[in-house]
Amino acid sequence: MHMEILKIIYEHDMTLEHLSGDDDPRNRMTDREHTLASFLAPQKTYNRYYFTGTNLDENRFGLSSMHAWPVVREMIGGILHDAAGESSGKSSFAGRDWHRPDGTHHNSFSEGLEDLRPYDVLISGDTSNQDIRSKLILDDRTGVRERFEPLTALLDRGHLVILAEKAHHGCDLHLFCRHNLYEPLFHGCKDILNPGLRCFTINGKRVNSERHFYFETWSLDRPPHGFQEVTPDARIR
Repeated sequence: MHMEILKIIYEHDMTLEHLSGDDDPRNRMTDREHTLASFLAPQKTYNRYYFTGTNLDENRFGLSSMHAWPVVREMIGGILHDAAGESSGKSSFAGRDWHRPDGTHHNSFSEGLEDLRPYDVLISGDTSNQDIRSKLILDDRTGVRERFEPLTALLDRGHLVILAEKAHHGCDLHLFCRHNLYEPLFHGCKDILNPGLRCFTINGKRVNSERHFYFETWSLDRPPHGFQEVTPDARIR
Protein backbone atom coordinates (compact mmCIF):
# COMPACT_ATOMS: atom_id res chain seq x y z
CA MET A 1 0.00 0.00 0.00
CA HIS A 2 1.28 3.45 -0.89
CA MET A 3 1.62 6.18 1.73
CA GLU A 4 0.79 9.78 0.95
CA ILE A 5 1.06 12.91 3.07
CA LEU A 6 -1.18 15.97 2.79
CA LYS A 7 0.27 19.12 4.36
CA ILE A 8 -1.67 22.33 4.98
CA ILE A 9 0.65 25.20 5.91
CA TYR A 10 -1.26 28.13 7.37
CA GLU A 11 -0.62 31.72 8.39
CA HIS A 12 -3.33 33.78 10.06
CA ASP A 13 -3.89 37.50 10.65
CA MET A 14 -1.25 38.63 8.20
CA THR A 15 -1.01 42.38 7.72
CA LEU A 16 -0.59 44.04 4.36
CA GLU A 17 3.08 44.61 5.15
CA HIS A 18 3.58 40.92 5.87
CA LEU A 19 1.82 39.90 2.67
CA SER A 20 3.82 42.31 0.52
CA GLY A 21 7.17 41.60 2.17
CA ASP A 22 7.44 45.09 3.66
CA ASP A 23 7.67 43.65 7.16
CA ASP A 24 11.40 43.25 6.60
CA PRO A 25 13.03 45.24 9.45
CA ARG A 26 15.24 46.99 6.91
CA ASN A 27 12.11 48.48 5.33
CA ARG A 28 10.48 49.79 8.51
CA MET A 29 10.11 53.52 8.98
CA THR A 30 11.43 55.01 12.20
CA ASP A 31 9.32 58.14 12.20
CA ARG A 32 7.57 58.21 15.58
CA GLU A 33 4.41 59.92 14.34
CA HIS A 34 4.01 57.45 11.53
CA THR A 35 4.49 54.56 13.94
CA LEU A 36 1.87 55.90 16.35
CA ALA A 37 -0.64 56.54 13.56
CA SER A 38 -0.14 53.01 12.23
CA PHE A 39 -0.57 51.58 15.72
CA LEU A 40 -3.84 53.44 16.33
CA ALA A 41 -5.37 52.77 12.92
CA PRO A 42 -7.24 49.46 12.50
CA GLN A 43 -5.35 47.12 10.22
CA LYS A 44 -6.84 44.70 7.74
CA THR A 45 -5.59 41.17 8.12
CA TYR A 46 -5.50 38.22 5.77
CA ASN A 47 -5.07 34.47 5.95
CA ARG A 48 -3.31 32.06 3.67
CA TYR A 49 -3.18 28.28 3.34
CA TYR A 50 -0.63 26.37 1.29
CA PHE A 51 -1.69 22.86 0.24
CA THR A 52 1.02 20.42 -0.77
CA GLY A 53 1.44 16.67 -0.81
CA THR A 54 3.97 13.87 -1.01
CA ASN A 55 3.84 10.31 -2.28
CA LEU A 56 6.53 8.68 -0.16
CA ASP A 57 6.67 5.39 -2.06
CA GLU A 58 7.09 7.01 -5.47
CA ASN A 59 9.18 9.91 -4.13
CA ARG A 60 6.86 12.46 -5.77
CA PHE A 61 6.30 15.95 -4.34
CA GLY A 62 3.27 17.94 -5.45
CA LEU A 63 -0.41 18.12 -4.49
CA SER A 64 -1.82 17.40 -7.93
CA SER A 65 0.45 14.36 -8.39
CA MET A 66 -1.03 12.53 -5.38
CA HIS A 67 -3.28 9.52 -5.88
CA ALA A 68 -5.52 11.17 -3.28
CA TRP A 69 -5.72 14.43 -5.27
CA PRO A 70 -9.38 13.92 -6.39
CA VAL A 71 -10.48 13.33 -2.78
CA VAL A 72 -8.41 16.24 -1.45
CA ARG A 73 -9.74 18.51 -4.20
CA GLU A 74 -13.34 17.70 -3.35
CA MET A 75 -12.71 18.29 0.36
CA ILE A 76 -11.14 21.71 -0.23
CA GLY A 77 -13.80 22.63 -2.78
CA GLY A 78 -16.63 21.88 -0.37
CA ILE A 79 -15.11 24.05 2.34
CA LEU A 80 -14.46 26.93 -0.07
CA HIS A 81 -18.01 26.63 -1.42
CA ASP A 82 -19.35 27.27 2.08
CA ALA A 83 -16.85 30.07 2.76
CA ALA A 84 -17.61 31.87 -0.51
CA GLY A 85 -21.31 31.48 0.15
CA GLU A 86 -20.91 33.28 3.47
CA SER A 87 -19.49 36.26 1.57
CA SER A 88 -22.10 36.28 -1.18
CA GLY A 89 -24.48 38.56 0.70
CA LYS A 90 -22.08 41.49 0.73
CA SER A 91 -20.11 40.66 -2.40
CA SER A 92 -22.90 39.47 -4.72
CA PHE A 93 -21.35 36.26 -5.96
CA ALA A 94 -22.37 32.63 -5.69
CA GLY A 95 -20.19 30.29 -3.67
CA ARG A 96 -20.06 27.57 -6.30
CA ASP A 97 -18.71 29.70 -9.16
CA TRP A 98 -15.09 30.52 -9.96
CA HIS A 99 -13.34 32.48 -12.68
CA ARG A 100 -9.89 33.41 -13.94
CA PRO A 101 -8.23 36.80 -14.44
CA ASP A 102 -9.09 36.66 -18.17
CA GLY A 103 -12.78 36.26 -17.29
CA THR A 104 -13.07 32.53 -18.04
CA HIS A 105 -15.95 31.16 -15.96
CA HIS A 106 -16.08 27.81 -14.14
CA ASN A 107 -19.21 26.30 -12.64
CA SER A 108 -17.35 24.65 -9.77
CA PHE A 109 -14.03 24.53 -7.97
CA SER A 110 -13.24 21.10 -9.43
CA GLU A 111 -13.96 22.32 -12.93
CA GLY A 112 -11.64 25.26 -12.39
CA LEU A 113 -8.83 22.88 -11.42
CA GLU A 114 -9.05 20.78 -14.56
CA ASP A 115 -5.84 21.01 -16.60
CA LEU A 116 -4.25 22.93 -13.73
CA ARG A 117 -0.95 24.58 -14.61
CA PRO A 118 1.62 26.52 -12.57
CA TYR A 119 0.78 30.21 -12.14
CA ASP A 120 -2.94 29.69 -12.82
CA VAL A 121 -5.21 31.91 -10.71
CA LEU A 122 -8.79 31.17 -9.63
CA ILE A 123 -11.10 33.77 -8.08
CA SER A 124 -14.34 32.84 -6.31
CA GLY A 125 -17.58 34.10 -7.81
CA ASP A 126 -18.92 34.35 -11.33
CA THR A 127 -17.12 37.64 -11.94
CA SER A 128 -15.05 40.40 -10.34
CA ASN A 129 -13.73 43.85 -11.15
CA GLN A 130 -12.06 43.45 -14.54
CA ASP A 131 -9.46 46.17 -13.99
CA ILE A 132 -8.35 44.54 -10.75
CA ARG A 133 -8.33 40.90 -11.80
CA SER A 134 -6.51 41.60 -15.08
CA LYS A 135 -3.51 42.71 -12.99
CA LEU A 136 -3.37 39.40 -11.12
CA ILE A 137 -1.51 37.46 -13.78
CA LEU A 138 1.54 35.52 -12.64
CA ASP A 139 4.44 33.82 -14.39
CA ASP A 140 7.87 32.44 -13.54
CA ARG A 141 9.18 35.98 -13.02
CA THR A 142 6.21 37.58 -11.25
CA GLY A 143 5.05 36.29 -7.88
CA VAL A 144 2.25 37.23 -5.54
CA ARG A 145 4.38 39.80 -3.70
CA GLU A 146 4.65 41.78 -6.93
CA ARG A 147 0.88 41.54 -7.33
CA PHE A 148 -0.26 41.98 -3.74
CA GLU A 149 -2.29 45.14 -4.51
CA PRO A 150 -4.81 43.49 -6.89
CA LEU A 151 -4.77 40.41 -4.65
CA THR A 152 -5.77 42.32 -1.52
CA ALA A 153 -8.28 44.41 -3.49
CA LEU A 154 -10.09 41.19 -4.41
CA LEU A 155 -9.84 39.84 -0.87
CA ASP A 156 -11.27 43.08 0.52
CA ARG A 157 -14.28 42.60 -1.76
CA GLY A 158 -14.92 39.19 -0.21
CA HIS A 159 -13.40 37.00 -2.89
CA LEU A 160 -11.25 33.95 -2.26
CA VAL A 161 -8.15 33.66 -4.44
CA ILE A 162 -6.30 30.46 -5.34
CA LEU A 163 -2.85 30.41 -6.94
CA ALA A 164 -1.37 27.29 -8.53
CA GLU A 165 2.23 27.03 -7.39
CA LYS A 166 4.82 25.01 -9.31
CA ALA A 167 5.89 21.89 -7.42
CA HIS A 168 8.53 19.28 -8.18
CA HIS A 169 5.73 17.20 -9.68
CA GLY A 170 2.55 18.97 -10.78
CA CYS A 171 1.17 21.86 -8.74
CA ASP A 172 0.45 22.91 -5.18
CA LEU A 173 -2.38 25.27 -4.22
CA HIS A 174 -2.01 28.58 -2.38
CA LEU A 175 -5.24 30.01 -0.94
CA PHE A 176 -5.61 33.63 0.17
CA CYS A 177 -8.73 34.86 1.99
CA ARG A 178 -10.11 37.06 4.76
CA HIS A 179 -11.73 34.01 6.35
CA ASN A 180 -10.12 31.84 9.00
CA LEU A 181 -10.71 28.37 7.56
CA TYR A 182 -8.50 26.40 9.91
CA GLU A 183 -11.29 24.62 11.79
CA PRO A 184 -13.24 23.39 8.73
CA LEU A 185 -10.00 22.31 7.03
CA PHE A 186 -8.89 20.46 10.17
CA HIS A 187 -12.17 18.55 10.34
CA GLY A 188 -12.20 18.11 6.56
CA CYS A 189 -8.89 16.28 6.85
CA LYS A 190 -10.45 13.89 9.36
CA ASP A 191 -13.11 12.98 6.80
CA ILE A 192 -10.60 11.87 4.16
CA LEU A 193 -8.13 9.93 6.33
CA ASN A 194 -7.42 6.36 5.25
CA PRO A 195 -4.58 3.86 5.75
CA GLY A 196 -2.72 5.35 2.79
CA LEU A 197 -3.21 9.05 3.62
CA ARG A 198 -1.95 11.04 6.58
CA CYS A 199 -2.68 14.74 7.04
CA PHE A 200 -0.76 17.46 8.86
CA THR A 201 -1.55 21.09 9.64
CA ILE A 202 1.54 23.24 9.98
CA ASN A 203 2.06 26.69 11.43
CA GLY A 204 3.82 28.59 8.64
CA LYS A 205 5.94 30.49 11.13
CA ARG A 206 7.60 27.18 11.99
CA VAL A 207 8.63 26.39 8.42
CA ASN A 208 12.02 28.05 8.30
CA SER A 209 13.85 25.83 5.85
CA GLU A 210 13.44 23.31 3.05
CA ARG A 211 14.23 20.64 5.62
CA HIS A 212 11.15 21.67 7.61
CA PHE A 213 9.02 21.85 4.45
CA TYR A 214 9.90 18.24 3.62
CA PHE A 215 9.88 16.99 7.21
CA GLU A 216 8.04 13.82 6.15
CA THR A 217 11.20 12.55 4.43
CA TRP A 218 13.21 12.41 7.66
CA SER A 219 10.95 12.77 10.70
CA LEU A 220 7.42 11.70 9.78
CA ASP A 221 6.54 10.15 13.13
CA ARG A 222 8.23 12.88 15.18
CA PRO A 223 7.30 16.11 13.38
CA PRO A 224 8.82 19.43 14.47
CA HIS A 225 7.12 21.75 16.95
CA GLY A 226 4.12 23.49 15.38
CA PHE A 227 3.31 20.53 13.10
CA GLN A 228 0.13 18.67 14.10
CA GLU A 229 -0.99 15.39 12.62
CA VAL A 230 -4.74 15.22 12.08
CA THR A 231 -5.89 11.87 13.43
CA PRO A 232 -9.49 10.68 13.95
CA ASP A 233 -9.43 11.72 17.61
CA ALA A 234 -7.17 14.80 17.28
CA ARG A 235 -8.26 18.12 18.73
CA ILE A 236 -7.29 21.53 17.46
CA ARG A 237 -4.28 22.83 19.37
